[in-house]
Amino acid sequence: MLCVWSGKTMIDDNMHEFFVDDDPPPFTITNKAGKANLLLVCDHASPKIPITLGNLGLENNILKLHIAYDIGALAVAKNLSSKINCPLVSSGFSRLVIDLNRPLDHPDLIIKASDQINIPGNINLTKKEQSKRINFLFKPYHAAINQMCYEKIAQGDPPSLISIHSFSPSFGGKPRPWDIGVLWKNDSRLSSPLIRKLRNLGFNVGDNKPYSGHDLAYTVNTHGTRNGLASCALEINQEKICTSKGINAWSEVLGAVISDVIFMKKK
Repeated sequence: MLCVWSGKTMIDDNMHEFFVDDDPPPFTITNKAGKANLLLVCDHASPKIPITLGNLGLENNILKLHIAYDIGALAVAKNLSSKINCPLVSSGFSRLVIDLNRPLDHPDLIIKASDQINIPGNINLTKKEQSKRINFLFKPYHAAINQMCYEKIAQGDPPSLISIHSFSPSFGGKPRPWDIGVLWKNDSRLSSPLIRKLRNLGFNVGDNKPYSGHDLAYTVNTHGTRNGLASCALEINQEKICTSKGINAWSEVLGAVISDVIFMKKK
C-alpha cells in the first residue's frame, strides 16, 4: 500500500478561518518514499470546494465538468506513482477556487467565468478573501512540491518532474484531435523522447498542444525548468481516461514509456 501524507500539517493556526474538519487537505503526497528519480504532480486533481465557500454558488453538476478539475488525471497519476515507484503531490481542491498552475499575478488565478459559466463565488472578492486562498491552498501546495524536489536532490541525483493533466476533446467549438500532448519550455530532455516514443506507438501526440509549455505550465516551469530539472507536463485527452478501462490502459502505456525515458536519462 502506498504511503499517503496530507497537507493540513503545514497549515497554521488560522486554518479554521478557511477549512472545516470535513474538508480535505490542500495537498496530498502519495508514495513519499518512492525510490524512482521522478516527482509527479497533479495540479487539477480534485473538484472539491472548501465548505466555507458554499460551492462558489454553483450547482453540484457543474463540479463534475472539466472546468472544475482534470477528469481522470489523478487516477492516472496515482497509478503511475505506484508503477514507477515515485512520489506524487496532488491538489485537494478545484481549480475554480484558485488555479495552482498560474502565477500569482495572472488574471485567471481566480477566474470569474469558465467556458461561458459564471462563477458567482469568485466575483468581487476582497483582498482578504483572495489572500486566504493563496495562503491556505496555493502556497502550501507549491511548498510541498518544492520540499519534495529538495529532498530528491539531497539524495544525490536531481529528479525529473512531470505534471499530469487532462484536456477536453473540443474547446470553443473546435476539435482537439490529440490523444495526448507534451508541454515543455526550452529543455527537451524529457519532452523529445516522450513525444518520439508515444508517436512510435501510434498515438496522435501534440508537441506543445493543446497548450504551450511556454504559457500555461507554471508548476513545471517554477519547480522544474528554473531549477534545472528535466521536466514537462502531460495533457491526456479526457475521453481516453474517463473510464476505469481507459485509465488503466493509459497508465500502462505511460508507466512503460516514462520508465524507459527516465532510465535512458540516467545512462
